[in-house]
Amino acid sequence: MTESEFLKVVTGTKRAVLGAIRAHLSPDLVHAIDDVSQETYMRIYRALSSGKGPSVPDEDSLSSWAYVIARNECLRLRSREQKSKRNQDVASDLVLLQQWTQNDSQEKNLELSHLEEMIARLESPFSETLGMLLEGYSLKEIAERHRVALGTVKSRIYRGREKLREFSTENSQRKKDADIRNVDDPLDKDEVVSI
Repeated sequence: MTESEFLKVVTGTKRAVLGAIRAHLSPDLVHAIDDVSQETYMRIYRALSSGKGPSVPDEDSLSSWAYVIARNECLRLRSREQKSKRNQDVASDLVLLQQWTQNDSQEKNLELSHLEEMIARLESPFSETLGMLLEGYSLKEIAERHRVALGTVKSRIYRGREKLREFSTENSQRKKDADIRNVDDPLDKDEVVSI
């Protein structure tokens, strides 16, 4: 395929490609319009160069074909972005667990033994999954060990983390209540106050 032939294809399908992108690319991915259109035309070029494409290469069939390719590129991008977001969520779960395991004097961080106790209080699939994560197993290893899908492991981590937050909030409130009860009266009845 020559450059002038491909330029005719681009010119003839531009409206269809941009229409597909407008219809199928989610608003939060608007920054990727150029990437989607470029990838669409790369796929079109490779297909036409290898003899694939519409059986009758008239303008209407090329436009319909280009529309489908652009739509599929939008769906691929959306899928990649969702997967990336899920991976970021899992990474934040790992960071949160790591922060909780640091032996730090900050009130937000928990000691490892306390975290293990909280994880043990969780229901079976959550406690097992978070326990393995805490021991350093990868998500894939956890999925293989439990014979479940990777998405199930991610879901258990997310839901287990939410339950740990609830436990942590409850514990913080109990600690505050205990501290309030244990505060000594500044004027103990047995002490003599001299002025």
